[in-house]
Amino acid sequence: MSAPAPAEPSLGRHGMADLSGAGPWRLVAAGLRATPVLREGLVVTAVLALLAGTGRVIAPLTVQRAIDAGLTPGAVRPAVAVGSVALVVAGVSSLLLNQRLASRVERALAELRRAGLRRVHDMAATTADRVPSADLVTRLTSDVDQVTTFLQGGGLQSVTNVAQLLVAAVIMIAYSWELSLPVLALAALLVAAMVSVQRVIARRFDRARRDLSAMQSAVAESVIGAPVIRATGTDERTRARLDEAVDRARDSLLRTLPPLHVNTSLGELAISTTTVAVLVGGVWWAGGPGTPRLTAGELVAMVFLVTFFVRPLQFLVQSLGEAQNALTGWRRALELVTTPSAEVRDGTPLPPGPVGVRMEHVSARYGDGPLVLREVNVQIEPGEHVAVVGRTGSGKSTFAKLLTRRIEPAEGTITLSGVPLGQIADASLPGRVVIVPQDPFLFEGTLGANIALGSPGATDADVLAVLAELGLADWFGTLPEGLDTPVGLRGDRLSVGERQLVALARTALVGPDLVVLDEATSGVDAATDVAVQRALGSLTRGRTTVSIAHRMITAATADRVLVFAAGRIVQSGHHSTLLVQEGPYAGLAAAWDQRVPADPPNRRKR
Repeated sequence: MSAPAPAEPSLGRHGMADLSGAGPWRLVAAGLRATPVLREGLVVTAVLALLAGTGRVIAPLTVQRAIDAGLTPGAVRPAVAVGSVALVVAGVSSLLLNQRLASRVERALAELRRAGLRRVHDMAATTADRVPSADLVTRLTSDVDQVTTFLQGGGLQSVTNVAQLLVAAVIMIAYSWELSLPVLALAALLVAAMVSVQRVIARRFDRARRDLSAMQSAVAESVIGAPVIRATGTDERTRARLDEAVDRARDSLLRTLPPLHVNTSLGELAISTTTVAVLVGGVWWAGGPGTPRLTAGELVAMVFLVTFFVRPLQFLVQSLGEAQNALTGWRRALELVTTPSAEVRDGTPLPPGPVGVRMEHVSARYGDGPLVLREVNVQIEPGEHVAVVGRTGSGKSTFAKLLTRRIEPAEGTITLSGVPLGQIADASLPGRVVIVPQDPFLFEGTLGANIALGSPGATDADVLAVLAELGLADWFGTLPEGLDTPVGLRGDRLSVGERQLVALARTALVGPDLVVLDEATSGVDAATDVAVQRALGSLTRGRTTVSIAHRMITAATADRVLVFAAGRIVQSGHHSTLLVQEGPYAGLAAAWDQRVPADPPNRRKR
């Protein structure tokens, strides 16, 4: 009979998995499921840990035998030989164990990072939009680093210490269960105290990690937005907000210290109390009336064994804070990894050829909010260029997100070439359906590398051919370094219009069957705008295109215009037809006519 599948994690307010209510064992189990490399060879790991722990505990037995034999050479030599062999075995086992665990920990955490990065790319777009980017980066970097730091330090030692603790407890009970009871009772009290303190530590470290993530988000935002902050004169307000985030993170970390200090005190108290109890009880037991129940050698061995029992326990107590901090980082990384994927793996392939779009009674909302799109019915023929216009908040962007499956419809159906959009396999969409955002993202590197990004194997000749096809040869000729022109971080060495040209060339090289274009609203100079319009004309010719239009020229060159208002399509037709009708489109056209000229170009930084 197969084991039941693990329950799906509950989801938090951002749509990510929420494991905040999970206990340590559930988190460990979830982590082992997410990183199979840690599960491999557990028996070998356990045997090595047992040998390492047992070898250390053999030393008190050697001392006991030597003392009880009167320290005679005939008794001491064999005992010393056995003890020496045991210590060598313990050392070798400990070395092999540490190497084995260190290797597997690094492999497992690398696997966890890769899984988290894959999930960032295939999680629901609505979830990705609601979670701050800095929080996702923190979960993949510093949170995993926190786990690495603990596992490569205290975590490795804990494995051997637990084995040593268990072996010492068994031998103590074999010597004298009566003397062992106080030691075990004190250990039980210590564990109970640990559990209580752990709850406090867990809450405080969880809060600390959240505040640290918020601080990193604030720092990242202030660094990326530095030009805007200077331009708007909001330096003081930004610094005040940043100082507040830093202070919250500092205070959260400071609140974790008192329970950690309590842990340290508990460990010291346990070791001194148990040692005194064994010495006093042992002396009475060995020297009391009647037949001694303990020999002198056994009493000395018991004192050693108590140390070998309590010291690992003390170490575990003292490392509890680090363990809890690591567990919090582990939980945050696992929340990312276990967030449900929106990927459609076994869906229906998108049929080859031009793509047609059909929406029937489609409504949409974000999360649990109100409907932002209502009862949309539209059919876009293969090869048709449709411009979508409307005032801010009318539903244009939501319409585009529905077409590219960035959100799911709340009601109704969407089909591409007759196939329900939600059933199309993800593998069918790349290269067939492409969105060109208003401000395209460029990776740091060269112009040629960014144009060829979506076309692995494309040569420089292919890139030059597509630039010529789009009529961009003149613009390309102004670049002194040609395809080797560096674009800078996020393309900041190019103007907004030039980034649009790169995105259009990238799209044309891919050769999609459906293009969803959100055109830039500003920052495009006249010359670049002419190049953009020329490239758009070439790109959209004979290709199904949906343009979120912010200018009349885009709407005028489309085959059809859809006018949105309050989440509905209120007009549909050709630009010239709608222009002579009394309706929302005529008002938009009048507003476009009165619009000031495009902003001056954001010139390239040489």
